Amino acid sequence: MPDLRVLSVQENDLGNDEDDDLSFLYTLSDSSKLESLAINDNNFGGVLPDIISNFSTKLKEMTFGSNLIRGSIPDGIGYLISLEALGFEANQLTGSVPNSIGKLQNLGDLFLNENKLSGSIPSSLGNITSLMQIDFDQNNLQGSIPPSLGNCRNLVLLALSQNNLSGPIPKEVISISSLSTYLVLSENQLTGSLPSEVGELANLGYMDISKNRLSGEIPASLGRCTSLEHLYLDKNFFQGLISESLSSLRALQDLNLSYNNLTGQIPKFLGDLMLLKSLDLSFNDLEGEVPVHGVFQNASAVSVPGNKNLCGGILELNLSTCTSKSKPKSSTKLILGVTISFGFIGLILMTSFWFLCRLRKTKNELT
Repeated sequence: MPDLRVLSVQENDLGNDEDDDLSFLYTLSDSSKLESLAINDNNFGGVLPDIISNFSTKLKEMTFGSNLIRGSIPDGIGYLISLEALGFEANQLTGSVPNSIGKLQNLGDLFLNENKLSGSIPSSLGNITSLMQIDFDQNNLQGSIPPSLGNCRNLVLLALSQNNLSGPIPKEVISISSLSTYLVLSENQLTGSLPSEVGELANLGYMDISKNRLSGEIPASLGRCTSLEHLYLDKNFFQGLISESLSSLRALQDLNLSYNNLTGQIPKFLGDLMLLKSLDLSFNDLEGEVPVHGVFQNASAVSVPGNKNLCGGILELNLSTCTSKSKPKSSTKLILGVTISFGFIGLILMTSFWFLCRLRKTKNELT
């Protein structure tokens, strides 16, 4: 089929999960004008053949997603230099992501999620400055996130969740200002702090870095991410106070800070975020009175269990009534300091009064 330009059989019920399901691909090796090949959302089985590396160099789109394809991605994939979209998602692929993918200088969308890929994320991806979407979710990828991904300054989506990635979040990656749709790094083994460069993500709407081993304080620069609607930092080791800078996140709808080591009071500004529909602060070390306005008026929208020193709030939260003992330690220290100061002043006044009385009595005796 030398004149074939487009072959699209997507979203059918083709294939029987048989070894020879993909044998028809061999007939496309002489289709020198082929630009689009879409067989996604079927039941094709078998091993991904190396023959795909010999397809037309004019091929712009190759989508094999949502099938039952096995095997590995051939190293020769890098020869398809015109590819703009490559989709192998939701299959049963194994092996590593080939370094040769870095040769695909026109690639915009790369979907390899929901497979069984292992090895590391190739640093060569940083050579593809045209990349707009990278989705490697739900694989067995290991090693660190390559800082070279920071060269992909057109990215709007980066999804690396549910892998075995380790090491810190590179500041080069967390500062890709073009990210606007998703940044999902959850369910890995990432360590270190959340870099202050996160404040560069002013256009990002969805951030999920939950279920890692991140520590340190939540950076104040996060307050510059004013487009955020969904923010998930739960199940890490973040500590310190909930930053007042988060009051700038006026678009926020979901906020999950649960299962960390956060301390101090629940800031009242959280109740001022008018679009906030879900707030989870459970299992931290928060103390003091729970606000009663905004999202805090809805018990089903707020979760605060696991904080031993909280009080007040609406009745449905079943917290104890706030007393002087329930007040934060800082307030107690202030009250104690004021009490001691007044007591000291009172002692001075009493002493002065006694001295004046003695002095007057002495004068009377002399006269």
